[in-house]
Amino acid sequence: MPLLNPDGYVYTWTQNPMWRKNRALSTSSTCVGVDLNRNFGYQWGGNGTSSNPCSNIYKGASAFSEPESRALRDAMLPLTGKVKAYITFHSYGQYIIYPWGYSTSVTHPLTKTMNTAGKAMARRIRTKTGAVYSVGNSARLLYPAAGASDDWVSYTLNTTYVYTIELRDTGSSGFALPASEILPTVKDAWEAVKYLATLI
Repeated sequence: MPLLNPDGYVYTWTQNPMWRKNRALSTSSTCVGVDLNRNFGYQWGGNGTSSNPCSNIYKGASAFSEPESRALRDAMLPLTGKVKAYITFHSYGQYIIYPWGYSTSVTHPLTKTMNTAGKAMARRIRTKTGAVYSVGNSARLLYPAAGASDDWVSYTLNTTYVYTIELRDTGSSGFALPASEILPTVKDAWEAVKYLATLI
């Protein structure tokens, strides 16, 4: 899926370039939007989420309460057992991170496999583009975030290689990445995808 949050994306162009959530209306608040990457149905509502509709990490009223997260779920469930790899692209920080993201105290059974492949992707990116990406468990390397799509895919679809790649940069521009960095960022992502494809 090229874009999971179309209305939120349009809003970044028309109103607020830093907008994160979708544009769902809340029945309990005047605040708008749900963080779709807190809305998936595995460990929903746990660490790194909020019940406050005004929060940028608002989890929604229930797991899969949003049409966007349901769309990804419904597209992928028929592929259970067939999906060899899953990557979701975010920004920013230059990280290649893998489940579990919902807790720092729980280790994924495929940690070694995902870590080895993740480090190989990072080496490929550095060799081809010069960009340095850190690799590790998402909860430990970045922060805990329950109800995320990567954890849900890993748990539900039994997928071996599951990653969130936080693209450029490491903080000098942050979310306001200049246009000159678009093509280099795409090249980073492409090198990671090409390498991962050799494993599956």
